Amino acid sequence: MMAEHGDPCTGSEASYCMNGGTCFKIPSVSTPTCVCGVNFNGSRCEQFQLLSFSHSTEEKGMIAGVVIILLLIIAVLGVVIYYSCKMKRAARSQPKPAEEYWRVSSNV
Repeated sequence: MMAEHGDPCTGSEASYCMNGGTCFKIPSVSTPTCVCGVNFNGSRCEQFQLLSFSHSTEEKGMIAGVVIILLLIIAVLGVVIYYSCKMKRAARSQPKPAEEYWRVSSNV
């Protein structure tokens, strides 16, 4: 932890860290350093970190990739179903050939 390598900030530098972070001065670094509390990160603890249930960035990336692929598959299936229905309607609405209207059936 950084607290072991530096001294606590004093004076005006004591308020350097935001959101309850602890300020430390490290001799080899020109600016104060912060140790952030839970749910905050950044050089001055200025960024709120949202809670996440996945444990690694690889897992987050895998979940996002699967969701995107599923959405693409659903979109492609929607387009295929739309055009197949459109083709069926077009086939039904075509007029029958004239020979079918004038054909005489022999039921004798």
